[in-house]
Order: sequence, then structure tokens, then C-alpha cells
Amino acid sequence: MDRSKEKHLRSTSAPSVIYFLAAGTPATAVKIGVTTRSTLLDRMKKTQVHNHEPIELLGVIRFNDGDCPMRDAEDQAQLLRLRFAHLCRFKPHTRGAEWFTASPELLKEILGTTISPEDLGIPGSVYIPVDFDVSA
Repeated sequence: MDRSKEKHLRSTSAPSVIYFLAAGTPATAVKIGVTTRSTLLDRMKKTQVHNHEPIELLGVIRFNDGDCPMRDAEDQAQLLRLRFAHLCRFKPHTRGAEWFTASPELLKEILGTTISPEDLGIPGSVYIPVDFDVSA
């Protein structure tokens, strides 16, 4: 087997997650993304670097079983994105189309179907806020 096929098989068979990242406090947008369990924290860091709002991990849906957990996670994420397409903040199939307006409907779905970051043993955020006095 050539290296590219071997790498693809490793990536699709790795334990994976659908993650829900909220931007802003309170949340104004939610990213519905997919990554491997082992790269989730790195994905959170990269998303924070490219976002001026605080990023919070609201929860994850784990995919550990079967031959291709990553493919299963991607398929389920696509169904969620279609279900909440009316909340999408960008044109479908373009960069940013994983971001949705943080509506009560979407937040309720996330809280009802995910496990918390603490249950995975990872932090809910990666930012450190700066305290400053704007009146000075």
C-alpha cells in the first residue's frame, strides 16, 4: 500500500469528534467542525488565533467505533449543518460555512446531544483574558 493510502486509512480510522465552538460572550456564532480526538485542542488554539472573540468549546459528539469514525463524524456533521442551514453565516460550500448564528434552537441541540469538555479531560477554552480599566 502506498503512503498516501496508508495515511488516509489512519486518519479515517482515528477516534473523531464533532465539536461545537462558540465565539463571543455571550455566544454570537457557533462553529460545527470535525477533527480527530487527538487534534481537538490544537484545533481550538488555531481557531482562537484567527478570531478576535473568545472561543469556548460547548461540547463534542464522539465517534470511536466502526471502521471509519472520521467519515461517520463528517457525515453526521453535514446532517447537522443542513438541519441548521437557515442559521449559516456564510454561503454554503464556501470558507466559513461551518459558522452558524448562535440561536436558542442550536444551543439547545448542542446541550442535549454533546458531552462537555470536562468529560473529555480538556479545557473549555484556550484564551487568557486581559483585565484593563477603560475609564483610566
